Amino acid sequence: MRNVRRKIWIDRFQTYLAARLAVYFILYQLAIWALYVIDARIKNLNGAIGDASALFSVLLVPLAAITLGFLFIYDSVRLSHRIVGPLYRFRKTIQAVTAGDEVVLIGLRKDDLLLDMKDDLNEMLRALEQRGHITLRVPAGKPDKAATREPAPV
Repeated sequence: MRNVRRKIWIDRFQTYLAARLAVYFILYQLAIWALYVIDARIKNLNGAIGDASALFSVLLVPLAAITLGFLFIYDSVRLSHRIVGPLYRFRKTIQAVTAGDEVVLIGLRKDDLLLDMKDDLNEMLRALEQRGHITLRVPAGKPDKAATREPAPV
């Protein structure tokens, strides 16, 4: 029997991502429609301003639409980098555990997403080290935060 997931909204990160995409969609639509309304009004004034309306219609509207599209794409790439960077780090850590190598606790950049998952994975790595299944290694030049923590009560 297949394991079918009935619930599709399982994490608050989905809310953040969906809201951001919705804002992109709404802003893009508003901007494009505003440009076309402005274009239509300028065309109505065609006799008064002459060839300027043709320049706006042919050049400025498409240029503004394309520029806005590229800005949204650029921001989307930056957002995906904040997601894919941590996923890459998680994968490398999992591969090190599987290979039996020494493992470094996962560290992420301050603007990265998935920080809750990082904390959960680091907690799992510490538990595996306490059980003797893995060896945690402190990167060169960085103090061991685990060593400065007080030991858990027994």
